[in-house]
Amino acid sequence: MRPIRTTIMIATASALALSLAACNKAGTPDATASADAANALPALPAAVPLQPGAATAMAPAPAVQALPVQHAVRVARLTHRSDAYAYLDRAQGVTQAIGDAPPDYTYDDGDVSPWVWQTSGGDRRYAEPIDGGYRYYYYQAGSDTPYLVRDPEYSYAYSGPQLVAVYDSQGSLLPPDYYGERVDYASRYYDRAAYLYDLSREREHRGVIAANWAERRAEIAASRAQWAQDMAEQAEWRAYHDAHEAQEQAHWAAESERRAMEAQQFARWQQVGFNSPPPQPVVYAPPPPPQPQPRFAGWLPHWFDGDGARQAAMQQQRQQQQAFLQQQQQQRIKAQQAAMQQAQFRVQEQRQQQQFAQQQRINTQQAQFRAQQQQQKFAHQQAEFAQQQARMQAAQQMGMQRQAEQARLHAAQQQAQQQAQQRAQAQQARMQQAQQARMQQAQQNHAREQAAMAQRQAMMAQRQAQAAQQREQAMARHQQEQAQHAQEQAQRQAMMAQHQAQAAQQREQAMARHQQEQAQRQAAHAAAQHEHRDHPHHEGA
Repeated sequence: MRPIRTTIMIATASALALSLAACNKAGTPDATASADAANALPALPAAVPLQPGAATAMAPAPAVQALPVQHAVRVARLTHRSDAYAYLDRAQGVTQAIGDAPPDYTYDDGDVSPWVWQTSGGDRRYAEPIDGGYRYYYYQAGSDTPYLVRDPEYSYAYSGPQLVAVYDSQGSLLPPDYYGERVDYASRYYDRAAYLYDLSREREHRGVIAANWAERRAEIAASRAQWAQDMAEQAEWRAYHDAHEAQEQAHWAAESERRAMEAQQFARWQQVGFNSPPPQPVVYAPPPPPQPQPRFAGWLPHWFDGDGARQAAMQQQRQQQQAFLQQQQQQRIKAQQAAMQQAQFRVQEQRQQQQFAQQQRINTQQAQFRAQQQQQKFAHQQAEFAQQQARMQAAQQMGMQRQAEQARLHAAQQQAQQQAQQRAQAQQARMQQAQQARMQQAQQNHAREQAAMAQRQAMMAQRQAQAAQQREQAMARHQQEQAQHAQEQAQRQAMMAQHQAQAAQQREQAMARHQQEQAQRQAAHAAAQHEHRDHPHHEGA
């Protein structure tokens, strides 16, 4: 059944690729290149069955700073602020419709293997792991560039190569003046999204390893639930969603049912440990070829015109709603047909599972029979082997006994040699000890003699020092006595000189008195003579 299924999907995808090429040739500037690419590349299936096997490590995608950028996106402003939530709400609708369904396929990017979901209407969601979570890219049907790129911190909305909105991690619309600061990251994400889309058309589509999806499904589901909660808490976003909820539910009803069925199939397959054939992707009718449009046209181009263009767009929207109702009716018919086909596939899947279970039982019985035969053969071989082992053990035992005897003799010889060596070593050790003792005794005697000589030298030096000290002391006493004698002599001389000076002074004083007395006597005598001369008669009388 699987080869037939693959052939049908490849043929359908090939026909769709040719239809897209024909449409591009009619109306787009890149029609020739698109047609050549469609003719040159083989058609790829839209969904590939999951693969069994152990979980593998998933390399993270490059950080935004490491992503290359070729052309910077332009910043544009929407006429009506509420229109900005159309991009976020569209991506959230795709996310909720996919739900817990596993990815449709993956492909090799060299280092990264993105996961891809493609809806029946042609919308695509790519997811690649990064540090801190996942990075998501959302594409509308027929477009090779994204209308929204979301990382754990920001979401970026595009209309062609124009950045029209930036949201924070909770879905709040940031002021337009802030967009200029995010242009670099927005440009890198825009080029990365175009690169991933082009690569997915060239590389082989492979089924995602089921164990990898089982490990990461809860993380992605938690992110989806948080996004829904952010929408409920964001008033402007909730208002836009409520205004378009009926239309969105009608648009995603069939997709949600299909994806819920795929999630249930995966859960049942996981319950049996992925030991049965993998469930086949749910069949759906491929989307109609997109209408010709410029390569970078936005999916809401009338938002950038004036109010007159908006009124014309509203008239066109009413016409599109009528066409949408007709399309919904056709989709319900196709959904019924798809449900019938799916029921047939479920019956075939059950038959395959029953056949697989029956084959497993037959294989188990055959394996048990072969195991019994093998056990019997093994038991006979074990008996023969045991006898051989017994004989070998007996021979080994005899050999071991001979070896033990040889070992004993060898050990005795070694012991005798060791004892002789020990005696020789002991005698040599005693001789060495005696020689060392004599040397130590001689060294001790020499040390004592040197110590005695040193002691005698020290005593002699001490006596010499004492004698020198005594001589110095005697000389010092002698010098002190001489100095004292000299001082005493000087004192005697000073006293003698003083006595002599006093005696000389006394003599001088005595002489002076004598001379004074003599002068006085001479003066008295002279006066007496003078008086006698004056009065001579007095003497005669």
